[in-house]
Amino acid sequence: MSPFVMPLPCPPSRSPPNGTVRSIARFPVEEGVSAGGSRGDMAPEVSVCIPAYRGAEMLPATLRSVLAQDHPDFEVVVVDNASDDGTDRAVLPFTHDPRVRFLPFSDHVSLPDNWRRAVDACRGDFVKLVCADDIIHPRALTTQALVLRDDPSVAVVASRRHVIDDQGRILAGASGLHSLIGRHTGADVARAVLRLGINPIGEPNGVLFRRTDYDAVGGWDGDHVFAMDIDLFLRLLTRGDLIGQPDSLAAFRVWPQSLSSAHSARQYEQNLAFVRRVAETYGEDPSSRRLEYMAKASWAAWRLRQKWWALSPRPTTRRIG
Repeated sequence: MSPFVMPLPCPPSRSPPNGTVRSIARFPVEEGVSAGGSRGDMAPEVSVCIPAYRGAEMLPATLRSVLAQDHPDFEVVVVDNASDDGTDRAVLPFTHDPRVRFLPFSDHVSLPDNWRRAVDACRGDFVKLVCADDIIHPRALTTQALVLRDDPSVAVVASRRHVIDDQGRILAGASGLHSLIGRHTGADVARAVLRLGINPIGEPNGVLFRRTDYDAVGGWDGDHVFAMDIDLFLRLLTRGDLIGQPDSLAAFRVWPQSLSSAHSARQYEQNLAFVRRVAETYGEDPSSRRLEYMAKASWAAWRLRQKWWALSPRPTTRRIG
């Protein structure tokens, strides 16, 4: 699939670096004062939730990419994690669209808690979480919802994605999923985690899952923040299979303000601890030196790619936006 045309960058939805990480049960979404969303009691088939923090500058571009979907029945839930930069003013023009609900909160919580709060507010059968600096292809919801609708034995649908920079220029096209195109079990995905030492599926904006499965497995877990996405995906895959789609239906932004760009020692330790936990869960030796070697090699490779992208001339013809 050729690069899709979408609006430009979106700002960080991430929590501040010194925020306390903890897991909670469910948030009473009534704490947020909702704006927009005049659908009445009609629950949509798909919910797209956007947990935002200090997203005023570029959040409108993310919303435009979501609202450009050709799916006929979806809602957009934007949850503001006590931003102080005018995020509420940036979202307000979109609340005239009946598909959009905006829930601003006055209490700041950790990133995992904000993600849980966002999904808790969703009413659809299927859920996609989109970080406020990422975008999705116009056919993402239609293409992925069709799979879940037609096959109840599938728990997770994931696509490849483009990697883009702060200007929407494509750094790497159709990346991710590695050997997971097609139908795979949770055990297949776990083996890919152990073999590669990283998340082989990708970020949440490339994934669609069932709300009932999310609730059944306990939702986002804040114990391993950097591996929070693949942790949830593996637990969802205890309830059904993965369908890996070869097309790029999402774009993941790598830029100085994104969580992945920090690439800190703490994030590496979280990732290694998670890989070891996967090994133990699936009957492998968690103390294996090979696991540590692969995790370290993959970590170093990602850092090198970031340096290469920073130094390489940017093409002007491959841009999303």
